This record gives sequence, structure tokens and C-alpha cells, in this order.
Amino acid sequence: MKKAFFAALVVTAIALVFGAAAASSAQPSSLQHYMIGFSHSPNAADKALVTGHGGKVRLSFPSINVLAVDLAPNQVNSIKQAAGVKYVETDPVRTPMSLSGDLLSSELVPSLNNGLYGLVTTHAVEAQAEGYKGTGVKACVADTGLDTTQSDIAPNFVAGYDAFDPSKQTVDVFQLGVETTETHATHVSGIILGAINGSGIHGVAPEAKLYEARVLGTQPDGSVSGTTSQVMAGVQWLAQQGCKVINMSLGGGDKSQSEEALYNQIRNHGTLIVVASGNDSAKKLEFPGAYQSVVSVGAVDSSNHLASFSNTGAQLDLVAPGVNNLSSFPAGQGRDAFATANGQDIPGLPMEFAAATNGITGTLVRCGQMLDTTSCGTPPLGTWIALIQRGGATFATKVHNARVAGASAAIVYNNPANGPGNFNGTLTTVDDNGTPWIPAISLSQTDGEALAASSATTATVSNIAMAWNFDSGTSMATPHVSGVAALIFGKNPNLTPDQVETIMERTATDLGVPNYDTTYGWGLVNAQAALAATPSP
Repeated sequence: MKKAFFAALVVTAIALVFGAAAASSAQPSSLQHYMIGFSHSPNAADKALVTGHGGKVRLSFPSINVLAVDLAPNQVNSIKQAAGVKYVETDPVRTPMSLSGDLLSSELVPSLNNGLYGLVTTHAVEAQAEGYKGTGVKACVADTGLDTTQSDIAPNFVAGYDAFDPSKQTVDVFQLGVETTETHATHVSGIILGAINGSGIHGVAPEAKLYEARVLGTQPDGSVSGTTSQVMAGVQWLAQQGCKVINMSLGGGDKSQSEEALYNQIRNHGTLIVVASGNDSAKKLEFPGAYQSVVSVGAVDSSNHLASFSNTGAQLDLVAPGVNNLSSFPAGQGRDAFATANGQDIPGLPMEFAAATNGITGTLVRCGQMLDTTSCGTPPLGTWIALIQRGGATFATKVHNARVAGASAAIVYNNPANGPGNFNGTLTTVDDNGTPWIPAISLSQTDGEALAASSATTATVSNIAMAWNFDSGTSMATPHVSGVAALIFGKNPNLTPDQVETIMERTATDLGVPNYDTTYGWGLVNAQAALAATPSP
């Protein structure tokens, strides 16, 4: 029986709108940037309306009935009164959101608008401000190998156990040579207890201590998995180290009586096990998340909406943030992904296994769905970028076709069936049948359609290697709950697993129908409320 980690491959999320050119662009001082929304697709008469008021049209977005214009402020009210005009709004300046440089020198401040939104929605920010940081609590992870020297992980890492070969005395992905395939545990661990150190990110319980068991390993075919017995061996070792919380962002396969018995025993001896519900959009939980003795966790996004992939069911206990979470990653394996066109950076997400690049600039070719190698027509001479819409084939097939057609990089944007936000895509394998993948990133439907409809003839694709990355899945939701449990144990180490689970469930932010339901369980874990309800020892 195999257990595979729960990192969702396809998700939707809120994405930033493709905006207009920077305010610093040269223009008459009397004109300002505005966007005009119409009740219809803008036509020649609408453009004439703008020029007739002394303005000029800069960009057109017919799919959303908008013109981006330069206009004198004293002409705005007149434009608002014109037939077919729904609104006129200022055109805000968007600054570059590249993370690759900033994260090395400064620590990201949690916000609803960045990848640390989970610390905001779970009220971990307030809990930490009140002094609760999980100091000294052994918060442990059963997962893949780990980058033990990653800057957010190293300050809190204590020891590891390799269930595949305990004689190796290491779980470090670089020492094991699996840093490309085994990135999962580093991301999960950062969410739980990434250290406050002036760079990168930090976790829910940033002063907890990490013991890690490698129970999911790289197989001969490049996949990552482990048998139930290997998972059990790792969990048992963690419990023997005195772990108060064990995070298991994994699952799959059938029920195991042996596994269930072990976890019952471990819980009865004082260790709380927190498990992902699964990423199949199913109405039942995966094992081991379906066992009664564990805390099972589903995923919500930054708006507290259930993630499309998150499993639900009668054994679900809590939900937590699990869509586009930023966390630590093995050095050089994370990516800061964005496109640049018309002088503007457009936020993106990296395609898993795609090549890194500090920036490839070339002719922008609109290739539709890229269902075959002829989708782009006759390719231009020199370097060119394939702009591809999602749908009709796997991401790997699309990027393969682009590479064979001669593209130097690919941009895949979301489609109406899965949009309007962005998604985490994978190319499935570490290379393209023995050939390295070209750089490939994803954009939201909103941004991708705007780019496709724009006048841009060239674009730059950046997929910059770094030690942090975005990821999604119930794998990412689960460590938020594990982190809150560590905060509770930090306040009162004498509590039992039953007491800690009860506190988290009774203080959760209720979502869905009142009280318990099988979609959100008891609700979104709430660190601040849980600690307020935790008695002192």
C-alpha cells in the first residue's frame, strides 16, 4: 500500500488584474491614467468619445468591456454621463512583486495579499504578538526528505530518521541526492515552524523544535511514495523522541488495522497526530486521515472558501489555509515566477519541474491551446515565447509541444472552466523524456487573456531559482493546524491530545452551516481564540 503526499496540482486562487503601464511613463502632465468600463465591448465610437474629450486610448480589454485611457481629470464627469459608460475609475500603479531578491534580505510580513495569508486568517499573527510561539515544543513531521540547512528550517531542526535506510543517519535531501523530487517536507515544515530570522518566511509556531522522519522517498520511476509500514516506522520514531504533535501531510490506499492500532496507541501516550484529508474532491477522507484517532484537515483559500480539491466527509475535523501558500523549499528548487510585457510585471506561479531562468526575452507568439507542435503557426526567427491557454491536454503535453516547436519558454494561462485565478501546474516528470524542460510558468485567466488581447509583441519569462515556493493542497492546510496545536502545547504542556483537539474544535471560526458539518468540520482553526481558551498549567 502506498502513501503519496497531498500537494494539489490544479487549484484556483485570486490573482491580480493585468494593469496598465507604470505612472512614470512620459505623458502630458494634465492627463491621468483611468479605466472606463462599458456596458458593451468598446467600439470605434467609444474610442472617439475618449479622443473627443482630449484623451487617448492606451489599452483595450474587450473581454471585460474596458478601455485604459489617459484623460484630463476635468473631463471625467462628462465621460461618466456618456451613453454606455458604466464607470470610470483610476488606473492604480502596480509595483513589481518579485520575491527572489527581497526574501534573502528581509522577512515577508504576513498579509491577506501574499503567500503568508494563512497566518492572518488563522489569527496566528495575533497569537504570536501575545507571546505564543511554541517555544521548545517538539513539533514533528513525517514526510519526504528535508533541506535541513534551509534558512527558515535550520534554526529549529534537531534530528531526523530515514525509514528507507535508518543507517544513513540523515534526512537531508542534498546529502541523499533527492533535492529535485523531495521538496514537500521542507515546505510543510516551514508552515509549521519556519523561524523568525530576518529573511524568508516564518511559520505558525516559529520557536518549536523539529524532528523529521523521511517516510516518503523517491522511487525508481521518479515518483515519491512510501509503504504504510515505512510511514508507521517513521511516526513511531517521532513519538519515541517525545513529539507532542506529528504532522502527516500524506495519504492514500486502503485502511490498515495495524496502522490504526499504532496511531491509537501513540495518541493514548500523549502525541497528537494531524493528517491531511486528501485532494480528490471526494466526499470521503483518505487514510490515515479517516481514522478516528487523528485530527483530519481540509483546505480553504484566502477568502475561506473550500478549495476545489479538498476531500470532505464525516471524519473531517477542521479546515485551514491550503491554496497558494508560500513557504520554505530546498535551496535552488523554489521559483519566483512572473512574466513581463509592455513594461509591466505580471505575477505568475512556477510549473513544477520547469527550468529556472533569470529572464528569457523573446517574441510573444499566441498559440491557443498548443495541442500539437503546429499550434503556433510558422515560428519567428530567434528567441520566442509561447503563450498557451489551459485545456485540451496536459501541461506536460503543451510545454513539450512548445519546446519541440522551438519555443524558449512557455506561459500557460487559466481558462474559463478553472479561472479566473491562477493555478499550480506540474510537468509531472523531472525532464521531457530525457531533455530538460524549458522554463514554464502559469498566469491567471484574467492576466493571460489580457496579455493575449494586448498589443505586446515581446515578453520576458522569469522563473528565478530560490529557496521558497508557492504550493497548494491539504498538505499545506494540515501544518497550519499542527502549528496551532504546538502553540497550545507551548502554553500548557500538561494537556492531553484529546484536550488540545477539543480546544481547537470549540474555538474554530465557524464556516458553512452552524456548528459541525462535513464540508468544513468544526471550521477554520483559530490560534488566538484557541490560546484564550487554553488553561495555564
